[in-house]
Amino acid sequence: MNVLPIVSVIYSLLFYFLFLRHPLGGWLQRGYLRQGPGAKVRATLFNLLVNLRLVPAIAVPNIDLPKLTEKPLPQGYAVRLWKLEDTQACLEIYQMNAPGRFPAEVEQEFEEVLKKNEGAMLVIEDQGRIVACGGMTLEGIQGTLIYGLIHSEFQKKGVGRLLLLSRLVRFPGPAVVVNICAVEDSIGYYKRFGFARYALWFSQNGQAHPMAGVSLHAETREKIAAFLAGEGYPVLPALNSSDEEPRAKSIN
Repeated sequence: MNVLPIVSVIYSLLFYFLFLRHPLGGWLQRGYLRQGPGAKVRATLFNLLVNLRLVPAIAVPNIDLPKLTEKPLPQGYAVRLWKLEDTQACLEIYQMNAPGRFPAEVEQEFEEVLKKNEGAMLVIEDQGRIVACGGMTLEGIQGTLIYGLIHSEFQKKGVGRLLLLSRLVRFPGPAVVVNICAVEDSIGYYKRFGFARYALWFSQNGQAHPMAGVSLHAETREKIAAFLAGEGYPVLPALNSSDEEPRAKSIN
């Protein structure tokens, strides 16, 4: 009897449970999320091992609703859908935030998204002056927050949280994974509310940037809507999915 195949299977199982499933799996996850040289190689290796079911995928937690709603929202602002005539004001806010933070190609992409005018963008006004803007996309059960920008004079005043809540409540369906493709110095803001780093995205020059995600369920969304209404802010129309059959997908 040839025992070599049996021995090979046993050693393979031991290698998996001792080195991949737990300690090495965790090590690979941590290394995969690093943004330095070799980020694409690590991302490719990690995703390959996940697809082969040799290491577990990184799970995203539920959004931290108590943290999002623990403080009253700032008053006196207006939240509405973006209009074509808002383009210049939004670009000025982008340019104010961009130096040293965003990849060079993002401004052109931002302007293209604005001009599509697909109802995905919204703005926040202070006495008629646009002080924040932000959009969202949805494909199946994968939602993404895009271009969340706050005027420098209105940062750290609760406007960012108002913008975040106003976008989250627009995701339809029983459940959605909400992603944010951020830069390193802004990812911490989203982590405060439960977003977990789980992937990387790459700019045109190959530089790696963090992506974070969170799970959002219908019950939580209804509570967000009630909170916004109680604070005097409207719930804007829901964003429609482009997929007839929702399915999860990995973005890297």
